Amino acid sequence: MDQHEADEAEEAEAVATPLSDGPSDRAALQRRTVRTLALTQIVAGVGVATGTGVATLLAAQLADSITLVGFELTASTLGSALAATVLATLADRGGRRRGLVTGYLMGAVGAVICVLGAVAGNFWIYLVGMACYGFASAAGFQARFAAGDLASDRNRGRAVSFVLWSGTIGTITGPNLAGAGAAVARMVGIPDLSGDFLFSLAGFVMAAALVTLRLRPDPLLTARSDLQAATGRSSKRRGQWRQAVSRTLAVPGARLSVVTLATSQTVMVSMMSMTMLHMGHADHDHGATSGIGLVALVFSMHLAGMSGFSPLFGLAADRLGRPPALLGGLLTSGLALLLLGTSPAMVTFQSALGMLLLGLGWSCMLVTGSTLLSESVAAEQRLLVQGFSDTLMLVCGAGGTALAGITVSTFGYPMLAVFAAVLLLPALLLTVTAVAGTRRAAVPQE
Repeated sequence: MDQHEADEAEEAEAVATPLSDGPSDRAALQRRTVRTLALTQIVAGVGVATGTGVATLLAAQLADSITLVGFELTASTLGSALAATVLATLADRGGRRRGLVTGYLMGAVGAVICVLGAVAGNFWIYLVGMACYGFASAAGFQARFAAGDLASDRNRGRAVSFVLWSGTIGTITGPNLAGAGAAVARMVGIPDLSGDFLFSLAGFVMAAALVTLRLRPDPLLTARSDLQAATGRSSKRRGQWRQAVSRTLAVPGARLSVVTLATSQTVMVSMMSMTMLHMGHADHDHGATSGIGLVALVFSMHLAGMSGFSPLFGLAADRLGRPPALLGGLLTSGLALLLLGTSPAMVTFQSALGMLLLGLGWSCMLVTGSTLLSESVAAEQRLLVQGFSDTLMLVCGAGGTALAGITVSTFGYPMLAVFAAVLLLPALLLTVTAVAGTRRAAVPQE
């Protein structure tokens, strides 16, 4: 049996077997799905954060030139962008379980290759490993969409945000395993920093096992079978990439989501990367060491803003509506840019508040934009549209990081905030238009 026949057989079995017989069964399955995805995000988050925490330090040991340091994160980001498309295609053909398991297992392979690169002292092998490592990050992003497959419009935002929030636990725990990773590395005879990738390997394998064992029945196949039972429309007909993208750009809600997600990622990562250097620059020039701790504290506040409050944003998206919640995220990011762009080159209350708001704005737009995207396109194109959106978001983020350094070195840090604010304008215009349209629709016609 070839791959196409296997795909058809799996979906035929899913459609032929009733997976949710009523609202109560569907709600119970949705709760189980969200709990499984949340637990998976925790262990996978430990894996992603553990390796990422030492990625640059290990690259500095392996690279022949300091100019190569940083390429490891670029490789990881581009790997995630590629993975978003690949995993969406796999999920479209065989369900969420297939896409997520593939992403986590590829991440595990990447962790092994990173260790092999460290043992061989070869930077280029390590770079290949980091590219594969990015698949796990992409799987984590796509898990948020899986949380919304069986959700209703009234609770989709909360489901998506809860799964995103669960990853916070892994993000906080992962970097704190560095000491244990070095101890394990000495026990097995590999370089100290590469020991952290063994924890990544364990986390990704555990995540794949959880998805395989507990994400049953598959939420996407369940949603498709329910749709077919309710409408008589075959779930086997799915759009091609070009058609999915064209329809995305033609639907106002989907277009707003894609633009907002790409914009928020670009603004956040470009400002985050350069602000850390901006705040630590003065202390470094004066030989101070206390400022380094303050920079780390501010960075922790930023990470807390990125994920710690996502359930509140999911609630806001469900209660207030998608466009108003998006507008709140955009205005929060705009205020963050104002504070950061006018802050001195040192850690201050103003810069700390700006970094916190930068994370909060990004989180609000990610939760709300992801929710709006899932409900704005037909089921036949949903998987491919989600993959396209994540790919565009990650590529824009990688480009934003690269251009941020050029901007700061050429025009200075304040101009980076100005350029970032300009990037927000198209998304702001689309969002204001959507809010106005929502209010007009809500006014009863005489």
